[in-house]
Amino acid sequence: MEAHGERKMWTGPNSTTDRTVQLENGYAIWDFRGQELEKHILDRFKQFLWRPRPRTLLNKEQQKQVRKNLREIGRVLDEEDAAAATEVSAELIALRKRLISEWNAWRAQIRKAAKIQEREETDEKQEEVTEWVEEQISEEIEILD
Repeated sequence: MEAHGERKMWTGPNSTTDRTVQLENGYAIWDFRGQELEKHILDRFKQFLWRPRPRTLLNKEQQKQVRKNLREIGRVLDEEDAAAATEVSAELIALRKRLISEWNAWRAQIRKAAKIQEREETDEKQEEVTEWVEEQISEEIEILD
């Protein structure tokens, strides 16, 4: 009985298990398309952490200045973000108002056209009714004795 990656050997009344596990410890590097560029197999390799960080464009003095004024810079950037968001919101609100006014104008135009058509139909019906002539038929009953 042999399981995947496991081999049993019988040695009399006691049994032992020999595990033959093949691990590929190491790391591989892929490009953005998913093609493997490099593969390195290393013994006793456990964990690899990497985060790409671009080189800074600031010199040492500028970096110190940024660290010193980090809260102020963050506040200014938050204000700029809020202003940009309200600007976009104002543009969006203006666009929506314009679209609603166009919609309302179109609806008013359609309603006006519908009322005119309804009046014309009513006028035609009234003309038809005025053309009707009513006649009264008189009934005479004669009694014969």
